[in-house]
Amino acid sequence: MTINKRANLVIVGSGPVGMVAALMFRKHFENVILLERQSKEAFLKTHGFTFPIVFSPASIKILKSIGIWEGIHSQRSEFFGVVVHKRILGMDFKFASTKEGVYSHWRNHAITKLYEKVVEEGIPVHFNARVESIDFDGNLCSEASLGDLPFDLLLGADGINSLTRKFMSKVHPGFDEHEFGQTFLDNWYAYRLPSRGAMREKFAGGKRFLASNVFVDNLAEFPKEKFRIVTTGMRQPEEEISILIKHGAEVDLPRVKELNEVFFGPFVESKEELDAAWESGYAGKFEQVYAPTFTLNNVLLVGDAAHGFESTGDLINLGIASIGSFHEIFTRHVDIKSALQEYDRTIGKDLRFYADFSYRRSKEKIGFEVGSIEFASRLGLAKRHPTLFGIYEDEFEISSYMKAYRRDIIKSRLLVFSFPFLLFLLVMLFQAGLL
Repeated sequence: MTINKRANLVIVGSGPVGMVAALMFRKHFENVILLERQSKEAFLKTHGFTFPIVFSPASIKILKSIGIWEGIHSQRSEFFGVVVHKRILGMDFKFASTKEGVYSHWRNHAITKLYEKVVEEGIPVHFNARVESIDFDGNLCSEASLGDLPFDLLLGADGINSLTRKFMSKVHPGFDEHEFGQTFLDNWYAYRLPSRGAMREKFAGGKRFLASNVFVDNLAEFPKEKFRIVTTGMRQPEEEISILIKHGAEVDLPRVKELNEVFFGPFVESKEELDAAWESGYAGKFEQVYAPTFTLNNVLLVGDAAHGFESTGDLINLGIASIGSFHEIFTRHVDIKSALQEYDRTIGKDLRFYADFSYRRSKEKIGFEVGSIEFASRLGLAKRHPTLFGIYEDEFEISSYMKAYRRDIIKSRLLVFSFPFLLFLLVMLFQAGLL
């Protein structure tokens, strides 16, 4: 198949989504360059905290297509499922959601393997990049040391605090600047502990190795202080427990450390071990991105820059899957702008819909929705809810799944609200002797 190559592709941001895009589109452009704001040393850091990633089948398919999956998968940990810990009427309950054939991978390992492939393919990465402006009409990206970079397509993969989105918001003719933005949700702190002894038994033990524990309530001893925990057990390259703590703005970091000691103190070998692990972690913020459109002329926002939200593992997978969807649309179009427009009104619309759901998830307003869809799923009337392994279904594809998700919301509500009426009808029929 002959590929009609364009001249220049500029990708702002070289995280997983940016590098996947570079590798997928390298055959369609004469020149591809990645602009990365971090130093090379910071970008390829292998020490300190790093997040675990559970790649979905849709992401794995894409990673295989660019020849990188075997390298990433060489270091993996079993991930059979999630245990949700919920306190009801003062009693602790566990709710498990399981999935076979799923593995978790450290983010820094995935970054390293992607970067090695990018270098192998001869794609330059410009570290310490400072993008000063983007000319959306003239297709020029101005970088502090490289000067003006012409582009036929620019992908803004520069994360939650995207400069690309900021520049787009200031000049977009169809939307006001305030319609693009982001909202603070919560603070987080992340670190990891050795997996041994009581720590291993509590958070990574058992034959089934249900790797992730989600504690959805504040500590029983301090119920008014927002302090939620997610742990993920990892077994390669060594056994460790990844710990993510979500805390409210009113709970400062010294207090978070105190609460952390209350929770994990009984499971570690010493306070010194816990303090040393804590000091190697780092803090951040969960924020929600708003972008009424992902495109302007020949520029497209992708990944966190387009639809960033508080992730439960779905954000990076939707980002990678969206690159695959855009690539499929791109190859069908002669004109780049028409490809971008189709992507925005289809995949973009679906991603914005999912981001709206994720916002409600962050605000803890999805209990009824999740419960009703899961009930309908058990009856064979709906797919599994996206937040409960939905995106890890083998047949997951953004547009079809989001269409089904919209339908399932309606079907599950009708099912739940009609259930009392059906029960009443059965009782009336029974009393009338008709049953």
